[in-house]
Amino acid sequence: MSTITLTKALGVLAKSSPFSVTTVSTRKKDELDDMKAWLFVQQDIETDLRKLLASLEGQKIVFLCGSSGDGKSEILTRCFSEYQQKFDFHLDATHSFAPHQSAIQALDEKFDDHKRGSKPLVLGINIGMLANYSNEGDARHQEIKESIDRFLSGQLNKNLRPIPDGNVYYLDFEQYARFNFQKEGGSYSAFARTLLKKLTSADLANPFFLVAKKDAEMRRGDQRVVANYKLLSLESVQELIITQLFKARLIKDQFITTRALLDLIHHLLVGPGYLFDNLFIGDDNELVARLTEFDPVKIHTRELDQFVLKYELSLPDERLNAFLDAMAYEGMFVDRSNIKQGSAASLIRFFSLMRNEEFSNNFHHDFKSIFEEELLESYAQVWRLHNEFDNSADKKKELRKFYSLDLIHGIQRYANRNAPELLNVQGELFLSSFGKVKLTAPVELKPDYEAIHKKAHITSSHFMAYLKVGDQSIKPIAINLNLFELLQKLKDGYRPNKYDKNAIVLLDEIVEQVTDMAKSSMTLKFYDGDVRYTARQDDGMIVVSEGA
Repeated sequence: MSTITLTKALGVLAKSSPFSVTTVSTRKKDELDDMKAWLFVQQDIETDLRKLLASLEGQKIVFLCGSSGDGKSEILTRCFSEYQQKFDFHLDATHSFAPHQSAIQALDEKFDDHKRGSKPLVLGINIGMLANYSNEGDARHQEIKESIDRFLSGQLNKNLRPIPDGNVYYLDFEQYARFNFQKEGGSYSAFARTLLKKLTSADLANPFFLVAKKDAEMRRGDQRVVANYKLLSLESVQELIITQLFKARLIKDQFITTRALLDLIHHLLVGPGYLFDNLFIGDDNELVARLTEFDPVKIHTRELDQFVLKYELSLPDERLNAFLDAMAYEGMFVDRSNIKQGSAASLIRFFSLMRNEEFSNNFHHDFKSIFEEELLESYAQVWRLHNEFDNSADKKKELRKFYSLDLIHGIQRYANRNAPELLNVQGELFLSSFGKVKLTAPVELKPDYEAIHKKAHITSSHFMAYLKVGDQSIKPIAINLNLFELLQKLKDGYRPNKYDKNAIVLLDEIVEQVTDMAKSSMTLKFYDGDVRYTARQDDGMIVVSEGA
């Protein structure tokens, strides 16, 4: 262990490392294998797979399916060593058995062998390959292809884990969200939190901690990497990184695999800069490319802009100087004698990352409130209210605030955006205009509490909102973080633009639904300048009156 530096040890995390993919191997294990093994965190999907394998017999098929890099090979390799006598395994369905053979033909052959044998078959397979086999697999395995079709089309009950379909079982990584609003131990990701704790814990059994300790004591290796490791050891820093990743999952629809997460950790620690810069800079890392949008440097407030100006003009500030001295002492020196572009940006990132930590004279706390994740926390609260809704009076009261002040108000403001006369009018929806005359219909939008109570499967990427127009329910509305943010902005008078196009598409669909139902109203209203007319259908007659 004495010859391995922290930089070399952390190499096992990189996606370019031979350790990034686990396969059945007979090579002799070494110290780096032991270090990679230390990081093992058993996921819920592996726990469920092992329970299934412990009870399975006969000609059953188990598909462990997901995306490339999510850890299928790692899980199946461990299971193979334990269950190889009882099960047949096909660890990677993208591979074939011969150069002239395609992966589809290899699967056909594997299913042939399965039907001739008596053991259950366990396969690791990407969702894309499942779809390919459904389309291109041989007709002699039609019953398997039809089962795959049922799974991919959502006909099977995805609330069950694993998903059963006769003699076929599906364990889908999509069901086992690594990031979730159901906080475990205060974290948006119990898996990522456990992994980071394993890596950084001050445990004498932790080989990474021992190597970092020796590098620091002997001043060997790259001390910037040691400083980054110390930063990552802080629980609050870990949680802020996890929060940024969850935002990428929600806003950018970024799927975060185990391999991608490990590679990000490697980049954070061993990348070209300090951790607080590496989190937002690094074009060659797929997750950092997504996190760039959340760079705190892009936040412009009077306080931050004044700080940047003072810092880059080298104006005297004793508190800041003491703070910089403390950073230098911790191995994160910021060179003020030769100011370079981006140095103030680095400090802002450090302020943001350390906002929940005491450090030096706490100069960074002057900006703490600027970096708070108010939008995400508000969204998380509404998500949990929907997930935990039990139709009680208390829960209705809590949810009513979102529906009345955010969703319904936002829908009406957006629908009436082309009719300034209606911006402060509640309960009316703009339908069309004829010259200067605006045509509207009264609309009673309200939450559909019964539908919320009977809610279907809830995902970590969105929640379903349920509304009624009068007593008639409309289609459920998928509220993701982008749409939620737009609703918040609309409430404050914001007018959408081209940058909101993804959320606007969803909002347009909602307004179209409500408008179609409003057109059947027995009452219409006309606005002609300051004059308003109301037309009502009554006993076959249309009665028009001025005013309400």
